[in-house]
Amino acid sequence: MTTVRLIVLGATGRMGRRVCKLALREDDFEIVGAVASPNSPHLGEDVGEIVAGEPVGVEISPPERVRELAEEADVAVDFTRPEATLENVPPLAEAGVDLVIGTTGFDEEQERELVRVIEENEVAAVISPNMSLGVNLVYELIRRTVEALKDRGFDFEIVEIHHRHKEDAPSGTALEMARIVREVVGDLKVVTGREGRVGPRSEDEIGVMAVRGGEVVGDHTFMALGEHERVEITHRAASRDAFAKGALVAARSVVNMNPGIYSMTDVLFGD
Repeated sequence: MTTVRLIVLGATGRMGRRVCKLALREDDFEIVGAVASPNSPHLGEDVGEIVAGEPVGVEISPPERVRELAEEADVAVDFTRPEATLENVPPLAEAGVDLVIGTTGFDEEQERELVRVIEENEVAAVISPNMSLGVNLVYELIRRTVEALKDRGFDFEIVEIHHRHKEDAPSGTALEMARIVREVVGDLKVVTGREGRVGPRSEDEIGVMAVRGGEVVGDHTFMALGEHERVEITHRAASRDAFAKGALVAARSVVNMNPGIYSMTDVLFGD
């Protein structure tokens, strides 16, 4: 069995902790680096003590150590913020480290820069706004549904619910759902809110609505609304372990992929 040497970026965040904890339970992963914000109170602490209550000999490091840590790694899993991702990816890619990126909230310029760095350094990267295996199955179900119902009088809408702490809206997952619909149907206008006398719904729009509150891990519902019936496809994450498990599945896969940019759908349905 081949051991995958892993760096976790954002190791003390909600997702990073789950990735670390699950990776420590797996025989085929070795955490060789755990990176947190330069302002993290956990810098210098043992990542094992933080996530599992037992030391593993890997301390929480600041971002300036990424280049050094990259020399010992096969894959880096990133759950941070766009600015941190763009800071950390260049030294990793330059060292030939493959990437699993679950960070969301990139603007178009940041996305272009991320793609440029990955392609110039010829590494493999799995980039997905949602690492859940179930969500990526839902993506395919949405595609098939829209292919069957487009031009047959159905409107398409998306509603997502997340915890009160989430900073970006709509979620990356909801926007990916909308992208899939637009890819099949055409250039629909994405509407992220309706207020006042907006008039009848246009046929060339798709609504993407965000709800925030409590500690909801993540609910996403796609709706195809016809005159006489409604189809709903819903995914509800019971815990962040769904995303962490998917990220580790991607980490196992990406080390065997050719250089390029992949999605979790490629991981799920690839040969």
